[in-house]
Amino acid sequence: MALQREPDVRAADDAPDALLQPGRREIWMRRALFCAFAGAFTIPYFKVLNRVDVVGRERLNVLPRRGVVFLSNHQTYYTEAIAFFDAVYRRRGIRWEDPYLRFSAAEETMRKNLATSLLTTAGAVTFQRSHRHGGVDLRRSVDLEGIGRIEQAIRSGWLLHFPTGTTQEGAPVRPGVSRLLHSTQAVAVPVRVEGFREMLLHKQIPGRIRRRASIRIDEPMDLEHFYAQPYTPDAGAHVAARIADAIGDRVPA
Repeated sequence: MALQREPDVRAADDAPDALLQPGRREIWMRRALFCAFAGAFTIPYFKVLNRVDVVGRERLNVLPRRGVVFLSNHQTYYTEAIAFFDAVYRRRGIRWEDPYLRFSAAEETMRKNLATSLLTTAGAVTFQRSHRHGGVDLRRSVDLEGIGRIEQAIRSGWLLHFPTGTTQEGAPVRPGVSRLLHSTQAVAVPVRVEGFREMLLHKQIPGRIRRRASIRIDEPMDLEHFYAQPYTPDAGAHVAARIADAIGDRVPA
């Protein structure tokens, strides 16, 4: 395997404020939501009405409990995130807070309704996208506070992150992902999801049935050389291209 070392989280450990430390109330609310989602949605929808295959889930057990980011392609607003949480905690039986898994999401998306508010409580780390808002392309300054929360989430546990920043099919990997990796020195695990776009689109409630989707968890990327050198745009572009090769949507020619 490419995973050879624990990520360097000493700086975060020396500064408690750099870690996202959930309170007891947040933990119990999160557990209650997990149980409710499992009984009312994930088991019926992902196991009975449809089928979600998880390939490579045995790799989860050998990962460090902090400093891991899962880099996934993005097909729906949050269905694959729910399925990934289900794969980690229910299917694999990993303890709920060891590691503390979160997922990144656009701030405007997680403010849409009660369901997204509950998902935020369950583990969303929100930020403002600099390239898109409400389905419209734009350019604005980088949300440094949001990036800081994402870095804290990685140093505090595991983070499911979507490098394209949009559900648009064939979208490129955002260049800031490489800088995020270099800043956190995270263990980067590519994840490819397939079939969720056909299973449940944004406004299709309760969605389609008798569909098959999959989550493939690959081995961690070998980024030792990239981390050992000062960050440069060329090196970042090379890593972004590797991520795109691993998780990019397969768009028919």
